[in-house]
Amino acid sequence: MRDQRRILALTVLLGLCVSLAGLANAGWIHWYDHEGEVRVGTVLMMEDELWLVGTSITSQDPLDEGIVVFRVQPDGTLNYAMSYDWDGVQGAADAVITAEDRIFFAGRTDTYGAVGSDMYVLQTDLSGQTLSEWVIGDMLEESVTRIVLGSQGDYFIVGNQMNPSFVVAGAETPGYAGPEFNTSPYVARIAADGTTVWKKDYATLSNRVVFDAVPTSTGGCFLLCTVYDVPNADAIQLNRLTDTGGTMWQRNFAEGSSEGYALHGLDGGWLLIAGSRTPADSASLQALLMMVSATGSEVWSRTFGEPDQFSSLHTVIETRDGLFVAAGKQYAEDAEYQDSVYLVCVDMNGELQWEQTVPTGMHVAVEALVELPDGGLLVAGSGAAAEDPSRAMLMRVDPPAED
Repeated sequence: MRDQRRILALTVLLGLCVSLAGLANAGWIHWYDHEGEVRVGTVLMMEDELWLVGTSITSQDPLDEGIVVFRVQPDGTLNYAMSYDWDGVQGAADAVITAEDRIFFAGRTDTYGAVGSDMYVLQTDLSGQTLSEWVIGDMLEESVTRIVLGSQGDYFIVGNQMNPSFVVAGAETPGYAGPEFNTSPYVARIAADGTTVWKKDYATLSNRVVFDAVPTSTGGCFLLCTVYDVPNADAIQLNRLTDTGGTMWQRNFAEGSSEGYALHGLDGGWLLIAGSRTPADSASLQALLMMVSATGSEVWSRTFGEPDQFSSLHTVIETRDGLFVAAGKQYAEDAEYQDSVYLVCVDMNGELQWEQTVPTGMHVAVEALVELPDGGLLVAGSGAAAEDPSRAMLMRVDPPAED
């Protein structure tokens, strides 16, 4: 099936790979170049290396976007970069690896499928050989946010559907952070044999964007959305879907103006949300962590950061010692290309254990967080200096020593 697209290019980096040592609170930072822009979407943990998976952009034409994988040792040393040259596949927003060493790349395509862009899922082996592929969509614009391994050997392809004929009223309002066109969740469930069990849009008059998803123990999944409501404040929304795609419940968390970016599932069905919040009586963007029960009730919420800084959290993990670490960024309002990577560690009750801020001298996007066997943390994402193309980023941060 389209064998001419199965070209696996093993590329020696032509650009700069820099290690910045000696930064306070950071073991090191590496930046990895590739042709054009690079935007990292996720990290895959292999047996003896990490794969930074993302999108390479070589021109303003979406058809020139492709999948790029940086294969990196745990100490940041680059083994090599792989370019997956499949025509019509616009990068990888997410990827997962199964126990059978099958890799699923999830992105979008403007070439195959119906009208506009559609979700595209590619299954390969470790060498890059295509095993199967799916194009999922309807008559609007669909894109992938997450591919989720379900609890029954199935897969949820989770993303958004945009209606380009429905302009959001008030989208030009200063401070509005949502999409220009009405957007809503779009989910497909794929069986273990590759059969599409169902696909469904969750369109309403509300402008809702999915940022993350995790499976339930009963065959469904949780969706983490942000509701962008002009002129009202933004709100975090949590949706629980059944195995047939029905909505079991929906909860809105509307204190201040809040956005949810990352979701972590705990034993017992509890959920930890990472994001940001602007209090009603303040203009300062604060990092947010919120614990939610299995029935969607808020257990606690905590905000972090400095009054003169804008802070947000974009990924969260549970460590082996039962703590939670979230990573994002922090920056001053008037400081361009001077973002810091911001990390927060809390216990099960939301009590702060430590926080760290690591300057980068870049504009950064934090996408993934990994705990190493020695307790160190790897932060993955992308970064760009002024007028320079975006590069892949991998940073090691060592938590503070216990007193």
